[in-house]
Amino acid sequence: MAARPALYDVDRLGANTVPVAAAIYQDDMYLDRDLAIGTAGAIRGLRPWITDAYQHDGLRTSGGAVLDQLISLLHGTP
Repeated sequence: MAARPALYDVDRLGANTVPVAAAIYQDDMYLDRDLAIGTAGAIRGLRPWITDAYQHDGLRTSGGAVLDQLISLLHGTP
């Protein structure tokens, strides 16, 4: 059986120069939190927001609160 290709290039993630923020949902039903935190840690300059206030669909269902939080992180305000 052939090996699967890597999902992403860790070296490229580590060389990121674009400001980026990400929501990591504490109890995400689709994505393991520890995997998400590990991946976020590999992305140079990523500002994670770890929350239990929303689920996997928080960006769509929060009425703009998740997007506002992520934009605030990029601007350096909590």
